[in-house]
Amino acid sequence: MVEGVGIEGNTLPFSVFSWLKSLCLDESTVVDDRDDTDIEVGATHFMQLGSVRGRETIRFSHYVGVLQSPCGFQIEILPKTGRIDGTPAQSRDLVLRMLACLDDMPAIECGSADLAHFNTLLEWLMGRFLKACNTVLKHGLRSTYVEQEENQTYLKGKLLAAQQLRHNLVQRQRNFVRFDERLTDRPENRLLRSALECVASQSQNEFNLKLCRELRFAFNDVPASCSIKRDIKDIRLDRGMGYYREAIDWCKLVLNGVTPFSQLGNDMGISMLFPMHTLFEALVEKCLRRQLPPQMSIKSQGAATSLVTHRQQNWFRLKPDLQLFEQKKLIAILDTKWKLLDTAKGNGTDKYGLSQADFYQLFAYGHQLLGGNGELFLIYPKTASFQEPIAATFCFSESLRLWVVPFDLERERVIWPAAMTLPLDAVIGNSH
Repeated sequence: MVEGVGIEGNTLPFSVFSWLKSLCLDESTVVDDRDDTDIEVGATHFMQLGSVRGRETIRFSHYVGVLQSPCGFQIEILPKTGRIDGTPAQSRDLVLRMLACLDDMPAIECGSADLAHFNTLLEWLMGRFLKACNTVLKHGLRSTYVEQEENQTYLKGKLLAAQQLRHNLVQRQRNFVRFDERLTDRPENRLLRSALECVASQSQNEFNLKLCRELRFAFNDVPASCSIKRDIKDIRLDRGMGYYREAIDWCKLVLNGVTPFSQLGNDMGISMLFPMHTLFEALVEKCLRRQLPPQMSIKSQGAATSLVTHRQQNWFRLKPDLQLFEQKKLIAILDTKWKLLDTAKGNGTDKYGLSQADFYQLFAYGHQLLGGNGELFLIYPKTASFQEPIAATFCFSESLRLWVVPFDLERERVIWPAAMTLPLDAVIGNSH
């Protein structure tokens, strides 16, 4: 039997390892066009099959979150922070702070005390849904008029002549009628009911299961959704239904999950995987907006340009993570990378752990967007082995320089180099 021991001593069943291995060996891909680019990605993009001392291993990279197998086993993937004394709780808190910076995520209360009650991020997210659903119930389930057609012994609403002749030619005491009845059977409530059923079957936390049972009882008269996609499309939050918004947002996450790969299949449980690069970029952007002086602004994923033109077509798109402006003038390019550097490896072989491809990328940004004149920044997470900016610049030319700087994850600040030419004197004084 193959078993893997997690950070908290949990073992990985053989069936789950075999399922993960099958995903690694699956060569199918899906086109990811979220950034208007055709990038083929598969399960091997975040899982690599390897071997250590003759035993098969699976290594996760690029994504964090929770992956749930078809049998319900939860695998929590947390980021490496380079801290020797780091704990899973600290890593979860970091992920939540990053998720709170995403525009398309529901409101997340960072540093929430109830995080300690859950042993995985998935249980915490399901707990947030249940809490929001409980808030909806306290305000009251909204009902709407639903058109009904029934063959009744009384007359109510409109008598349907054609159906009356077809069904009640002999039973003249009955009336085939159409009427409007006020019911809680509406798309929003059906989605909440479906999400509750999903949590009831997937959650392993006693607190979540207890609250879920209570809520399911309150939603007993609401049928589950027959078509999740159609009901999501039909969501209509009428006047006075603002208290539904948070629950609906969490509900979509529970029902759809967040996975970038289609080959994970429909037979799996709730899985939520987030690209670590996107999370780190969102955190840096949000903190920079607070850190920069008033005359400066920052733009995320701004207008893209191309590296070359060929036959009047733009090829090889260039779209930096962050662009720094002063009075609407572009003065610097910033690119975030979630990778742990080591300043002790500042030699010609290890090169601090820097990637040559990243330098090529920044070189193209500097010449195409800055015209070969300005400053570029590569921002990496601060660790015990990378606490200060690399003192010497990386010079593409006399007028184009690249700085490699750390981002303090605890203080949420970029540590700027004192020798840079950008007008950030006040910021530099506060970043140490």
